[in-house]
Amino acid sequence: MNKMINICKRIVGGDFVNESNKYPFMATIWYLDGEEFKFKSGAIYIGKRYFLTAAHCLKNREIIRMLVRMGDTSLRRLPMTFRVKKAFTHPNFNGKNLQNDIAIIEVDKDVKAEPIRIPCDHLKDNCYNLGHKVKVLGFGKDCAASSQDHLLDLKEVDLRIVPIEESKYHRSLITNDMFLAGNTINGKTVDACTGDSGGPCIKMIRQNWVLVGVVSWGSGCGNKNLPGVYTKVLSYHNWIRNICKFGGCGNH
Repeated sequence: MNKMINICKRIVGGDFVNESNKYPFMATIWYLDGEEFKFKSGAIYIGKRYFLTAAHCLKNREIIRMLVRMGDTSLRRLPMTFRVKKAFTHPNFNGKNLQNDIAIIEVDKDVKAEPIRIPCDHLKDNCYNLGHKVKVLGFGKDCAASSQDHLLDLKEVDLRIVPIEESKYHRSLITNDMFLAGNTINGKTVDACTGDSGGPCIKMIRQNWVLVGVVSWGSGCGNKNLPGVYTKVLSYHNWIRNICKFGGCGNH
């Protein structure tokens, strides 16, 4: 794995989400570790019985040992729990450079929650404009050096889509199916970090939240000129629609 690539796990900066149903599509993946299930990463409800996450979050994971939980802003009280029925890692996922870092999870029963919209072609001119604001959600770390694996409460942070020229990343690391997002607030860099992986990067388009990215990777957390790297959901619209059997444009 390239030395620049560190799997991101938690939001640096940002604010806690106080409204329990503000982001009803926010979900989490848990894995059986010994005798108990433990939080591992984020996920996003996209409709029917399907969730999106990052492919690296499922690497070397047995689906029989996985759960999806959602329904609140605190990991201490998540009323909805689902067994994982199937998992679809993108066929071109590369675990070394994290290209095509996207996966779909199908759960065992119906989900009573509002899904987030996924983008399709008629929105492509609105999704990834440089300088535009996006929002990232997650239970990840407050800083890379934190001894905690994750937070107990959901955080949100406002970022902006930035060009690769404003980062220290080598151009070869950032493919056309990735984008960068970061921000500086009151002189401090805000970012996703450990535990946020697989969670949503969303953008308000035509008065609706749209899932434009999945938290993928970065070099540390909150480092200047090293913004988070996100999987472009629009690039995988047809793949998602074919697996999930969504009709029309995406999931709406």
